[in-house]
Amino acid sequence: GQTVQNLTTDTPPAIYLFSNYIWSHHWNSERSKDVKAANPHSLTIHGGPNTPKYDDDIQKFLHMNPSVDIAIHGEGEETFAHCLDVLQGCFDGDDAPDLSGLRDVPGLSFRLGDEIIHTGKRDRMSDLDVVPSPFQNGLFERAGDDEIILMTIETNRGCPYGCTYCDWGSATLSRIRKFDLDRVLDEIEWCGRNKVKTIFGADANFGIFARDVEIARKVVEVNKTYGYPKVFETSYAKNTVKHLQQIVEILAGGGVISTGSISLQSVDAGTLDAIRRSNIRLDKYDELAVEFGKQDLPLVIELMMGLPGATMDSFLGDIQQAVDREVKARVNPTEVLMNSPRNDPEYRAEHQIETLRPVNQDWSQPNETRRKALVVSSTSFSREEYDLMERYRQVFLLCENFGVL
Repeated sequence: GQTVQNLTTDTPPAIYLFSNYIWSHHWNSERSKDVKAANPHSLTIHGGPNTPKYDDDIQKFLHMNPSVDIAIHGEGEETFAHCLDVLQGCFDGDDAPDLSGLRDVPGLSFRLGDEIIHTGKRDRMSDLDVVPSPFQNGLFERAGDDEIILMTIETNRGCPYGCTYCDWGSATLSRIRKFDLDRVLDEIEWCGRNKVKTIFGADANFGIFARDVEIARKVVEVNKTYGYPKVFETSYAKNTVKHLQQIVEILAGGGVISTGSISLQSVDAGTLDAIRRSNIRLDKYDELAVEFGKQDLPLVIELMMGLPGATMDSFLGDIQQAVDREVKARVNPTEVLMNSPRNDPEYRAEHQIETLRPVNQDWSQPNETRRKALVVSSTSFSREEYDLMERYRQVFLLCENFGVL
């Protein structure tokens, strides 16, 4: 609240931008109220992965948050730039800004009086490099001389898979588009020079391209020069292990902390069918697990509990195979994300998905810590079975990962 007050004191109406993630959505909704309280003619624009895209959710979001003027859906850079072009000249003295021109801007929703207008979808950008790099254009230079805990870098955007639990920037089931390699390498150099401790690679499938090996080498080279970054975290390719071993060898051998992560989620055929997921071949997974073990390289597999299509037996089978293969497993409860295919009303009805609390509960719970919309029952498991699975999950983590037994 104090931040908004500092920004709005003695200033004319302005445009405020909010990027909604699951961890920031509630805070952004509260700050939008502060903006409107300071000057009701200021405009608030909300985008980001947790800004809803399904029609009913958009209606609920804007009705529950009257302090939000405009919602941008999906990939937002071009939509936002187009939006600003239209808004030029809309602020006229003491009158509220005229938003009617936004009808011609695809990719957003906005309120016009008592009406909520949807302008339809915008095509994804074909050339990512039209978006300026904030590393290269000086935007991040104000970061200062102290160590920076974490910075995010995208080397590509999009994901060819359509797993129902996932929402990767609303860019699933799409062609992967690459940022220019020299741009990526320059951004990594910036991170080392500016003492960034951890680089988080925002790719959905790092290691899917041969050039990702070169990117890993650059991270190590920069670490040798500057002592930073010390950690490189990312999500590795789901359906190919062709480059993964080499990438992890480079990072581990170069003293950069990282982990080979394989997102199995489940090895049960029925579960994989229900979540529309094409998994890596188990024989390739076995080869990789053996090789990582021989070289004492870090490897972890990701599993999910509470997936539609899963049963008590299939879940126990998933954690048993981790024990049998002697690989570390992260076992995560399943959350319904706002824009994931799992939150599509038809999919929820088909699998009778029940969540512990509504997906949109954070919009109406001021000053509370965010609580997850966990899947607690579906057509394949009951709430009682879910509670038992959670007990098994905790015992597995305690006894296997923490080595109590």
